[in-house]
Amino acid sequence: MNPKERFLNACRQKPVDRPPVWMMRQAGRYLPEYRAIRKNHPTLEMMKNPDIACEITLQPVDLVKVDAAILYSDILIVPEAMGLKLDFVKDHGPVFDQAVRSTEALFRLNRRDVPERCPFVFETIKKIKQKLPQDFPLLGFAGAPFTVGAYMVGGDGSYEGNEIKKLAFQNRHLFRQLMEKLTHATIDYLKAQVSAGVDAVQLFDTWAGTLNAQDYEELALPYTREILKAINETGTPTILYIKGGSHLFSKMLQSQAQVISIDWRLSLSEAKQMAQGSVAIQGNFDPAHLYLPIPKIEEAVRKMFEDWGTGPGYIINLGHGITPDVSVENAKAFIDYAKQHGATTLS
Repeated sequence: MNPKERFLNACRQKPVDRPPVWMMRQAGRYLPEYRAIRKNHPTLEMMKNPDIACEITLQPVDLVKVDAAILYSDILIVPEAMGLKLDFVKDHGPVFDQAVRSTEALFRLNRRDVPERCPFVFETIKKIKQKLPQDFPLLGFAGAPFTVGAYMVGGDGSYEGNEIKKLAFQNRHLFRQLMEKLTHATIDYLKAQVSAGVDAVQLFDTWAGTLNAQDYEELALPYTREILKAINETGTPTILYIKGGSHLFSKMLQSQAQVISIDWRLSLSEAKQMAQGSVAIQGNFDPAHLYLPIPKIEEAVRKMFEDWGTGPGYIINLGHGITPDVSVENAKAFIDYAKQHGATTLS
């Protein structure tokens, strides 16, 4: 079975020879080859230069031997394309030129023609597809409206959950207008990624885990559902991830995602039991376990498979992004053991 068949079958809960494995943030700072590029290029320049972004995307495929590539980009490319000025400041992170907390600031955001204002993303996708084997999957992605909106309302590009919640509770009309603009922009953006050649997409709603179940159902889920429904209609598999979202899992099942990605706070067996075959499951290896001695990493991978049990519909991944100080050797060990033990699991 080739890598693309394996990945797409897993998304669709069809039989595979073994579960596929990749890692969130796999194209990044734990790789010396990435750090070498970063020495000479600012972060935003790397994302906007298709040759560099293509090279970074392919690094973990070549060096760590993951089963899927994921586009090197950022969820904040969409608000930049909508009109905010974005910069990545060393030792601080992403910074916007303004916070979106007023009708005037919202009015200045243009949700139309977003793909046309970030052509570098789609040029990168096309370059990646040219260099990847035809039978190897490429994932695209975007941020969900609540999470992207949280950064925009916070203003400085860092997550400030209190600001987006304050907006939602004090000015629900303005909050909804922001969410609707982001929803339409994200649908256009992801559809353009699909047209450019991605094989599946992941929607990151990282900070929705800070909401309780009722607030999630009101403030985040409707917009997530609209986006995923639109992408499902293209025939492209969809994955939804929420950090710290164990308490929202039953709500996530209503999102229209074909795959739910979980972190280590929810066991695979619990997720599988709750899903009752309605979705595939991705996750849930704790990235901190990659600091273990390599024999212990193998033991942890084995326990993860034991928790899953048997049956299709499983994609191996971390419960959050790989941390920058994890050794490449340990990352490789995780991938190798996942392949080794996955091959002995009835899938």
